[in-house]
Amino acid sequence: MNYKQILPKIDHLLLDVDGVLTDGHVYFEGNGEARRRLFTKDSFAIQFAIKQGLRVGIITGGSGAGLVEPFRQLGMTDIYTNAADKMDALNDFVAIYDIDPRSVAYMGDDLPDYGVMQKVGLSACPADAAPYIRERVHYVSPKSGGNGAVRDLIEQWLLVRDKFNQPDKWTW
Repeated sequence: MNYKQILPKIDHLLLDVDGVLTDGHVYFEGNGEARRRLFTKDSFAIQFAIKQGLRVGIITGGSGAGLVEPFRQLGMTDIYTNAADKMDALNDFVAIYDIDPRSVAYMGDDLPDYGVMQKVGLSACPADAAPYIRERVHYVSPKSGGNGAVRDLIEQWLLVRDKFNQPDKWTW
C-alpha cells in the first residue's frame, strides 16, 4: 500500500532519536554526558504538528540527563528513553491512549527499530537508514537523519490533511 493512502489514518508519530532526529553522532563531554544536535527545522515541524493535532513522541535506547528536556520543550509528553526493547514502549503507548497501532507512524533507522516498524500503520526512515530498514518501510524520506527527515514526514502528514498550505498558521 502506498504511504499516501496510509497517512490519513495516522494520528500519532513516534520517533527514534539517534539517526532520525539527530545525524547519528553522539558527542561526549568530559564528564561522560552525551550531547546530541537537533535540526531546528525538524524541531519547528514537530511543534507545528503537535498544534495541528498530531501526537508526537520518542522511543530511544539512549539515556542521560540532557536527553528528555529538549523534547519536552517541543511539546512532547510521550518520551521513552533507555528502551532496550522498543516494542515494550510501543505497547505502553498504545495501551495508555487505547489506540490501534495502525494509527501510529514510526520513523527509525536501524535494526532496533524494526519490531516497532512491523506493528505500526506507517513505517518510515531517513535516506541514510540501514539498508535492511530502507528496503522494508512504507516511506523513505529523501532527507537524512538529523537533516530534515522528520520534517519531511510531518510535511507529508500535513499535506494529506490540507494543513500545509496555511502559512498564516505557522506562527505562534
